[in-house]
Amino acid sequence: MKSWRNHWPALWLLVILALVGAERLRLLSLPLERDEGEYAYAGQVMLQGEPPYKLVYNMKMPGIYAAYALIMAVFGQTTEGIRLGFMFVNFGAIVLMYFLGRRFLDRAGAIAASGIYALLSISPSVQGFNAHATHFVILATLSAILVLLRAQQSGRLTGFFWSGALFGIAFLMKQPGGAFAFFGFALLLWSAWRQQPRDWKINGWRLGLYAAGVAVPIVLTGLLLWHAGVWDKFWWWTVVYARVHATAVSWSDGMKRLAHYATFVRWDWSFWVLALIGMGVTLMEKKSRDEKFFLPSFLIFSIAAILPTLNFTGHYFVLMLPVVALLSAKAVAAAATRLTAQPLTLARAAPWVFLGLLSMGDAWSHRSVFFEWSREEANVRMYPENLFQVYPVIADYLRTHSPPSATIAVFGSEPELPFYAHRRSVTGYIYMYDLVQPQPFRERMEKEMISEVEQGRPDYIIFVNLLMSWLPFPEENLKGIQDWMEHYTESHYAPYGVVTFPPNQYCFRPDCLKLVPARNRFIIIFQRKDLTSVGAKLPESTL
Repeated sequence: MKSWRNHWPALWLLVILALVGAERLRLLSLPLERDEGEYAYAGQVMLQGEPPYKLVYNMKMPGIYAAYALIMAVFGQTTEGIRLGFMFVNFGAIVLMYFLGRRFLDRAGAIAASGIYALLSISPSVQGFNAHATHFVILATLSAILVLLRAQQSGRLTGFFWSGALFGIAFLMKQPGGAFAFFGFALLLWSAWRQQPRDWKINGWRLGLYAAGVAVPIVLTGLLLWHAGVWDKFWWWTVVYARVHATAVSWSDGMKRLAHYATFVRWDWSFWVLALIGMGVTLMEKKSRDEKFFLPSFLIFSIAAILPTLNFTGHYFVLMLPVVALLSAKAVAAAATRLTAQPLTLARAAPWVFLGLLSMGDAWSHRSVFFEWSREEANVRMYPENLFQVYPVIADYLRTHSPPSATIAVFGSEPELPFYAHRRSVTGYIYMYDLVQPQPFRERMEKEMISEVEQGRPDYIIFVNLLMSWLPFPEENLKGIQDWMEHYTESHYAPYGVVTFPPNQYCFRPDCLKLVPARNRFIIIFQRKDLTSVGAKLPESTL
């Protein structure tokens, strides 16, 4: 009995991990979506010895590319390998949530925080089955916070450096991770102000070592990119163009996106309400000022991490899940504490029963994903408008019917295609969105992409005639690139295969083009004419 009392938190953690693992393993073959495809392709290129931003252009920081490369080096360059590696990233965050919870809660409260985070982190409302960069930010951030709190407790100066380094890694995973580095600075400044008597010399050392820790991984990454000859591309994409992209959404449009997102949250909102109650409890309780500073500050900086771009996509909210889980557990634990004097066991257990029912209700609200859909159904129904399940089929055919040296170009925003096919794209423009949406560099990007394709002369071109792969706004922005695509493919390429929707029909023969209905959704694979003898004309696009 005594042994159980000592080890029951570990047993509960194992149960939580087992439940999350079972669900993730069930959907291990879920096709990659676009962000995952980008990270996987960039990581694949890195494993082949090429630096990011040389063959892959995007605004993302290189840390997530390196993380994917590491996962694929360990688990393999497959969808299943990526999802398996991501599962362990999620496991790490769940365990760290317990240790962070123990800083402010009893063992039951810490388990509750870990369980709430686990449930919310796999929720479809935050695209929890996809290995987005935000999950990697959270793993680094939670590690950094725990190291920092321990350093403050022990006084060991090296801890402040390593905490800063972990916050720097969080930033390298995705730019919003930088908000948490400022959270670390805030904690240090608060600690220095609270210290009696104040020793500004030792606090200066702590702040200096922390700042050096934040800077070291960022500076080292910059030096590596400079040495690889891609510094200019890196800076332009992740700073210059990223700044343009970050200011593209107006406040009114941002609020509309937030309201639209709220319609998909379902029962998850109950934990957000519970978190607000937990914040009220934190502010009213007569506890240490450190706790009253930590939790509200953590909330403020978590909001700061998702707010700047006003682009309220589901996976952005992963950055708020740790503080939501902590505050929700705080509310339940506070209620349990108030009822400890009750003579009835049932009354004392009521808050935990309530949390259990709330968790079951949340899981049931997502029952189609969690319990009902088979793997095959999930593959099709998770993102019905994007048809991510067709790209492995296309890529498999290309990989098995072309030499490893073959090159491709994708006219569409599907970076998962070159990853699946294990074939290089001749252009670093793996997304077409930047070429057809209003932004000051649109024409420059369009010319650069066209130049790279014409000079690279890809062996195969994949034209994706799906709205979600282009999102032209306004539609006039599509005309220039579409006219060039039609002329270029007609002049230099021949049909090689067709996929039409609905239903998903695959045809890999030169005469497949006749199967494409006018103004319908389709994907066409072209082969360069000097590799075949048949001409081609691009069908009318629906975009």
